[in-house]
Amino acid sequence: MAVAIGNKNVGDIVKLRENGALVEFIVIHKGLPPTYYDASCDGVWVLRKLAYPESWKGRKACSSGNYAQSEVKSWLENTYYNMFDSTTKSGIKNVRIPYMYGNKSNATGASGALGHCFMLARSEICDEKQYSNHFCSRLSYFSDCDGNSTEPKRACDYDWFTRDTYIQTDIRNMAYVYKEGNVMSYTGSIESHDINVRPAMILNYNMLVNDDGSVTVNTAPGTPGSISVPGSVQGGTAITVSWSASSDAQGNLEGYKLERSLNGGAWSQIYQGGGTSTTNHVAYGTNTVTYRVKAYDNMGAESGYRTSAAVTVINNTPPGAPQGITVPVNVRGGNPITISWGASSDAENNLAGYELERSVNGGTWAQVFRGAQQSHTDNVTFGWQTVAYRVRAYDAYNAYSGYATSEARAVDNNRPPEIVCAFQSGSDLGIKSGGFSFPYTVNDADNRTGEVTVTENLDGAKKKEFQPELGKENTFTSDGAEFQCLPNGKHTILFSASDGKASCTHTLTFTKSVTSALITLATPMDADDQIEACAVAASGYIPEDAVYRVLVTNNAKDAEPVWEDCTQAVKNGANHIFANKSAENGFAFNFKITVSRGESGAGGFITSVQGGFQ
Repeated sequence: MAVAIGNKNVGDIVKLRENGALVEFIVIHKGLPPTYYDASCDGVWVLRKLAYPESWKGRKACSSGNYAQSEVKSWLENTYYNMFDSTTKSGIKNVRIPYMYGNKSNATGASGALGHCFMLARSEICDEKQYSNHFCSRLSYFSDCDGNSTEPKRACDYDWFTRDTYIQTDIRNMAYVYKEGNVMSYTGSIESHDINVRPAMILNYNMLVNDDGSVTVNTAPGTPGSISVPGSVQGGTAITVSWSASSDAQGNLEGYKLERSLNGGAWSQIYQGGGTSTTNHVAYGTNTVTYRVKAYDNMGAESGYRTSAAVTVINNTPPGAPQGITVPVNVRGGNPITISWGASSDAENNLAGYELERSVNGGTWAQVFRGAQQSHTDNVTFGWQTVAYRVRAYDAYNAYSGYATSEARAVDNNRPPEIVCAFQSGSDLGIKSGGFSFPYTVNDADNRTGEVTVTENLDGAKKKEFQPELGKENTFTSDGAEFQCLPNGKHTILFSASDGKASCTHTLTFTKSVTSALITLATPMDADDQIEACAVAASGYIPEDAVYRVLVTNNAKDAEPVWEDCTQAVKNGANHIFANKSAENGFAFNFKITVSRGESGAGGFITSVQGGFQ
């Protein structure tokens, strides 16, 4: 039951809701204290029974030596005051409270610090005559409290500040009260001492306070403005009944009571709670159904009823829910996906189709398909974070089944890199009889510079891995020893580009067809003197019927070198003695190895050539 705060006695407990939690306050004074106070201070003074659970350091709380400019006062007015709801705040007076500043200077009466919440002064809780610098009057609750002695009325769960401040030399100080109830004089020792605050307030006399902490002048809520019932109700199904929210002058609306009448009979309550809608099952065989709703508050006051029209019930059973819904696990932004679902059954065999709905990013459901088929391809917009689908069946009477609902799928908005090449993926580059190369570029729509890795593979073996410069030309090359070591026949080139989340591939093929080879030194090897003999050895595999010839020269720098055949010496592993004894441009060594396939067509290879000369 609500009680006017003005009817409370000094020492009574008042409960107020602070940040929604019930907190006890002690009534410590009623009326305007004498001498030092502005008329705004006339009211019911209350003090938090326990300190607020936030500690302050002595200098931090009042770094200016001026309560009106202190951090703790700012916190009381801008943070603590806003912990109360608007109705409670309307009953808290905005007062001019006396305070101390500077070197024990006082501001009293209309010059006091303006605010709704404040700390008590030392002389308000002690015998003021003990202090030569008192600037306040002792409040009723503390009328029998001595100065520095331990007093149960001042006791708290934690040391707590008063609003007495002054500057002593270079130290800003605040007086405080030990949790046992004795008052601590000004001291600089509290600089690092954790001390809490016991907020005080002055309340209007006519403020109504309930035991649950709510502040009211209670009136009944307004009647809900409307009630909504589906125009077509299928017997044996659940329908949603909704109504508009009611207004309540005190803001203590508790909820709604919904009642139902079947076939024009008596009313029975089917719902009570804080929502503005509920589902209700209408039994098969019901002829008509009517609903009415009223609001109630936490004081038990109720509004009038808002009543719906009587709705005729169609006793057609709805279809069964579709047998599951399938959504691809991997969903990519900017790409289509296909959703499918199982068939529904219908007792009357009048199934008409299905409705598919979509929810993006956990938002409202929106219909994306209505029809008889059991699948639908939907376009997923780039940028969505999640997408979910649900489907239900409907019949010829628009009776709906329940939903089959998918899990929400995360949408992958990462776009894979792109490999751009003059040859489309899957192309055949044709027959290659020697080394070759071609350009390609790598792009990434998400511009993941430095995050894209390209791998070049030839016949499943990695050739190269690197991070390309996006949009710049790269070159694929297969020549030299690599190409020579490839067997004749079909070969596959595979590029892959990955940004760590998505990848793309580009595949090309070619056919190597090499039936002969020529190996020589690109630059002859100089000699200091006449080259008289040499030894040459070729490693690899050369079929027996291959046409194989090795030529050597010791005047390779002349315009027309003399080439001598040393094929047999190479086969026998023997040295070759040069017949030529002259060199116009100085003696220099080179060789030519030629090999071509024989009648068998068997292929071979040369992996290295070694040798020397003297």
